[in-house]
Amino acid sequence: MSGRFRLKAREWLDAPERKRTYNERHFAEAAKRYDVATRAMSLGRDAAWKRALVAALPDLPSPFCVDLACGTGDVAFLLAERYPGGVAVGVDLSAPMLAIARDRNRFPNVRFERGDLCALPLPDGAADVVTGSYALRNAPDLREAIAEVRRVLKPGGMAAFLDFSNPESPLLRRMQYLLLRGWCGLWGLLLHGTPEIHGYVAESLRAFPDRGKLLKNLVEQGFEVSGDRRFFLGITGVIVLRKDSVPRRREYN
Repeated sequence: MSGRFRLKAREWLDAPERKRTYNERHFAEAAKRYDVATRAMSLGRDAAWKRALVAALPDLPSPFCVDLACGTGDVAFLLAERYPGGVAVGVDLSAPMLAIARDRNRFPNVRFERGDLCALPLPDGAADVVTGSYALRNAPDLREAIAEVRRVLKPGGMAAFLDFSNPESPLLRRMQYLLLRGWCGLWGLLLHGTPEIHGYVAESLRAFPDRGKLLKNLVEQGFEVSGDRRFFLGITGVIVLRKDSVPRRREYN
């Protein structure tokens, strides 16, 4: 156990630059045991959720796909399998995560690049598909990240995101926070010697909008919601989106 990481997430998530710095240091520390942790914290369901994320996308002959916050490459590899005639680019801020992803890569149509969710290293309209597992919640600035997704997508392009979600009820939200802080923090303690690793999941949700507000934000920033599937009693879920031709302000029902 390294025991080196002592940054407290709650003290670092109050501003975009501080959250960006925290994420870079946090995921550098978490990288080597990240896959073990995600399997453990999800009770073995993480792989199935990621498969459901990719399965929710439409059939396309040769799409250019971008996986945000790609971590060790799981979703990028699934995209390569789903679209053998396409290309998948994984983007992540963490160099140690990317090193593991590149070492695992056995696909000629997959590559990995270092980049920020709020400043993607891609031209406008480059992507047919954008995905992210646990990506939007980790964005230094959520609205900027959503705007970047829209910028890099082609008109009519598809996006799909897997993540934890907040219940609308304050009581249920508090209960979920305590559950995730304890459970995820336990795995941080076991794998890294500190609950601050992976206890971050609960802390990051404190500033993340509930499901209804998130969907409303996505619609207002130019997306049509074409799918919304939930797992684990609604604690996690997949949202599927299509890029509208123009952003529209409207209510999501």
